[in-house]
Amino acid sequence: MGGYCPAVTNVPSSTRRRLLGTLFVGSGLVRTGFIAAVTVTSLVAKDLLGSVTLSGLPSAAATIGVAVGTTPIAALMVRKGRRTGIASGSLLAAGGATISALAISLTSFPLFVFGMFILGLGAAGDRLSRYAASDISTEDKRAFSIAIVVWAGTIGSVLGPSLLEPVKGFAESLGMEGLAGPYLLAATALLLSFSAISIGLRPDPLSFVEVPPEPPRKRRPAAVISLLALPSVRFAIIALAVGQVVMVLIMTMTPIHIDRAGDGLGTIGLIIAAHTFGMFAISPLTGWVADRVGRPRVILAGHGVLLISALLAANASGEQTALLFVALFLLGVGWNFSFIAGSAYLSEYAPADLRVPLEGLADTVVWSSGAAAGLSSGVLLGLSSYMVLCLVGASIVILPVAAAFRFRDTLREPAYAGQHG
Repeated sequence: MGGYCPAVTNVPSSTRRRLLGTLFVGSGLVRTGFIAAVTVTSLVAKDLLGSVTLSGLPSAAATIGVAVGTTPIAALMVRKGRRTGIASGSLLAAGGATISALAISLTSFPLFVFGMFILGLGAAGDRLSRYAASDISTEDKRAFSIAIVVWAGTIGSVLGPSLLEPVKGFAESLGMEGLAGPYLLAATALLLSFSAISIGLRPDPLSFVEVPPEPPRKRRPAAVISLLALPSVRFAIIALAVGQVVMVLIMTMTPIHIDRAGDGLGTIGLIIAAHTFGMFAISPLTGWVADRVGRPRVILAGHGVLLISALLAANASGEQTALLFVALFLLGVGWNFSFIAGSAYLSEYAPADLRVPLEGLADTVVWSSGAAAGLSSGVLLGLSSYMVLCLVGASIVILPVAAAFRFRDTLREPAYAGQHG
């Protein structure tokens, strides 16, 4: 059978809800700190270097950290469970945020990049937590359960940027550089997430999944790679990667685009808040729709929204904050469609014994692509303009559309899709 083995069904619904709530709280805390930190990375880099050319490097380092951390944390989850993987990641990320704050105080750009890498390395555990939601769900609610955990990012989208000015003042009251404040906030939020997951995520979500006897270790990597031959898996990974690239490419340089026009952290925080709100706030609706009308349709709709947002941003000057507000909000919405539906579609057809390794492989591709986008964003802005950068993002959207057209006769939907009352 093409799909993976179903989850154990004799689990009380109250237990499923409690675990989903724990994942929601843990992810909300991580996203609050992470979004606050990432929002100001390009500004910190510009201050430390006096140039925008490499201002995308710290953000890219964080995304590279997520990409590098995904596979070992997924392997840790296979051995020790989802709880250990997610909690360990939060603890490691808290260390990275602390290093970043120290680097700002020491005016050390290399140390700042290293701190952001460690922050991303640990954040990989949170990124994989959406699949823990899939573990505890029933098949017909997989996208919705994933969406609930992604929805936790709404907390971060509101709290993270809105706390930029207060935490800046707090850092200054401690005799530190003001921009170290968001990283102190991140460290605190990540430690709280570590505590919430360590205490509350019991029983472990992977205990809900019936897994056949483990195949010989030497066969596992080859078996995971062989899943890439499935059109559904390939389409899901392409859609996830492209959505991440377009989002990161435009979002990373928008604060500098606004800063060049003379606006401060308040305006930047407001627009990034709109962007991250779009990324997360509508998640339950996205998951509900994806479970009913089909994941590929929602994926393609998301990339259509990404195209519109990129074109709007390309035509917005740094002073046109209202247009940037709309463009960045839609950028988040398009990413949300692609991310939730793509994640659900990926996990739908992965065999149970290869499920976690495939998720790790897919996320490595996604976050590596995002890292490349973050790194190249500063170069593109330095060599050309914000308009060109946005138009490059718009052109990339053709890739998942082309993949859907190529695989149109082989993309599948589960039998229950579209049969809800």
